[in-house]
Amino acid sequence: MKLVKDAIVERRTSKKSLDNPVEKKRLLELLEQASHAPYHKEEPWYAKIITTDEEKEFLYSLIIAFYKEEGIIHDEETEQKFTVKVDRLIKKAPATVLFAYKQVPTSERLNSDASQATAALIQNFSLLLDAHDLVGFWASSPFVLNETFTQRLGFPQGSILVANYRVGYKDPSLATRPRKRRPVNEWVTDLEIN
Repeated sequence: MKLVKDAIVERRTSKKSLDNPVEKKRLLELLEQASHAPYHKEEPWYAKIITTDEEKEFLYSLIIAFYKEEGIIHDEETEQKFTVKVDRLIKKAPATVLFAYKQVPTSERLNSDASQATAALIQNFSLLLDAHDLVGFWASSPFVLNETFTQRLGFPQGSILVANYRVGYKDPSLATRPRKRRPVNEWVTDLEIN
């Protein structure tokens, strides 16, 4: 079993994976474990798991219709570009998890807490995927953060979609590239006391 430090440092995002199906049961188990993300009130997050061809086709159709309504698809060229992209991201994904959270419109601070807690849940999920030979790709597509689209997906009233997350089994033939990060002394400073 990896140490937490190793899991954090070695985890990689990947748009590519094997085509093998990812079992819904496995995703539910990992989401249950990921739900131990910190939050001090009622957990704000929601998720939907897409694994079947019927679900993928339905989601694909909703996304393409939304892109047309929003003017993202506005001619043959953009239609070709986005249909190929959404086909790859949704239809060809072994599984997709959509993450949303319950907004708190009465408090900017509590709304921020809910958003950050959901991001912590997604990070936990990412680390758990890596521990089970799965890879993920957290996409912030144009339909993310759109309340109308969130409602079309069937999330509860007042919630907002924050991520669509592609999941698949690691392809051992793909090389893992080292990941660079800024040195800590470039972004951590002491508090200046006047």
